[in-house]
Formats: sequence, C-alpha cells, structure tokens
Amino acid sequence: MGINDPYSPKLAGIIVSSFEDRGPDIVFNNTELADDEAMVLAIKGMTVIGIDNPLDVIEDINDEEERRATIQQFGPFPIKSRDNLKALAISFVVKAEKSDDLRIMTFGRFCVIFLIYHQEHTRLMLDSYGLIEPYFTIITRDLVSDKDLNPTNLSSVYRRMNMLFQGVLPRVFTVTDKGVIKELIGKEIMHRDVFLIADKKKSSLYTMLIDPEMTVWRKRKIYQSAAKLNSNLYRQKLTISTVTELEEISNLLKRYNLSVEGISLG
Repeated sequence: MGINDPYSPKLAGIIVSSFEDRGPDIVFNNTELADDEAMVLAIKGMTVIGIDNPLDVIEDINDEEERRATIQQFGPFPIKSRDNLKALAISFVVKAEKSDDLRIMTFGRFCVIFLIYHQEHTRLMLDSYGLIEPYFTIITRDLVSDKDLNPTNLSSVYRRMNMLFQGVLPRVFTVTDKGVIKELIGKEIMHRDVFLIADKKKSSLYTMLIDPEMTVWRKRKIYQSAAKLNSNLYRQKLTISTVTELEEISNLLKRYNLSVEGISLG
C-alpha cells in the first residue's frame, strides 16, 4: 500500500525511550532511524519534555490514576537530517521493578514514546491531535512497570496507534447546548441527548438523537454542528444520516462496541 492509500499505515514507526539509572536509553525502535539517530532524538526530546514534566508530582507511584494523570503530549518535533520526518511525543511514567536510584523507585521511571510520521501526513496528525493523548491513555493501561516495555507490548501500541490515524476507528462526538462539538473517548460513555458517530471507512456520519422530545431548535443546532464537523474534519466526504429509533440506535452502538448509560444493547 502506498503513502496515499487512505488506510495504509500513517506512522513510519515509533521510538520508545526510558530514563534508566545511567540516563536515557532506547527500549524500542521500529523506524528507519539508526540507533544513534534515535538516541539523539530521545536525549533532546526527553530533555525538553522533562523540564515541563517533573517526576515528583507523583505522591504514590502505586496509584494508577495518579500515574496515568502524568501522560502528556508534545510536539511536533523536527528530526535532525530527516526533513521528510516529524515526531510527536507522549511522556508517561511506569513503576521501576529495580533501580539503584531512590528517586526513580519513589516517583517512577520517566518514559517517552515518539510517534514518527512522514511530513505528508502532518495535516492528518493535526486533525487527530486532540485525540492522541486520551487514546494513548486508554490503550496503554497494561504498561504498568518497566518490565512491560517489551517488544510484544510496544509493537501492539504501534499497531493500535496506527489504527487511530488510518481512519479505521470510529470517532464519537456529542454536541453541547451551545452547539460545540465535543469528542468522547472510551467504550463506556455517559448518557447525552445526541451522539455523532463518524465512520470514515464507511463514509458515514450517524446523528443519533436520543431524546424523543428534543426541540426543533436543538435539532437545528445539532444538524448545523454535524455539517460543520463533516466539513472541517472530513472534507464533506461523509454521508450524514439521522437515527431516532431506539432499536436502531442500540444496533449501531452494538456494532461499534459502545456502551451508553441507559440504553440496552440486548
């Protein structure tokens, strides 16, 4: 599949670095960058990111929510001598199984994953920018300690991150009372009066109206927001359809493996 195939992999690979007792180290690299190039990127990236991501914000390294709250997104970064490539970085912290550094044992091991992509995909990356960090938070829940930073797990992270940019994953939105489009992350979502499911692969944007007593003015605002979403994010390539019957809504949610509070998927 070529670079212009809409469903071909959009990432050129990932580089994962961790702060070992002796300093930054590369624990995974499936890109075309040589190890010394990857190390230069890791050192520069971790230095810049580390200034804004102090480890001592963690009071209890065993608290999963506190540890996951440290995930942050940075970039894009240029890559030296690689004008055709860029890198987006996500920092995170894992527990250290063993370390002679008391600070690492106390606050965790600082890690950064660099998403490497071709310059041609910059627009696509920026379109998905707000989704990258929360999506990464969901798919890396099994990365708890540094022993989990193995090739099998990190190859899975690479594959699943690629799915985000390939357009094979549906994206779910709602519309606030003011008409603002808000993206929803995860399989279990709270009840709202409207959901927009964008399926790029099927070229469809489903507008699910949950409230049977919704006012005409609210519907008008939702339709305007759906049209705006289709225009701005999908270049008007999706066909918008409205779904109001509860059974059809339930079937759609089941198809996309989503659970909404108050709606039965039986």
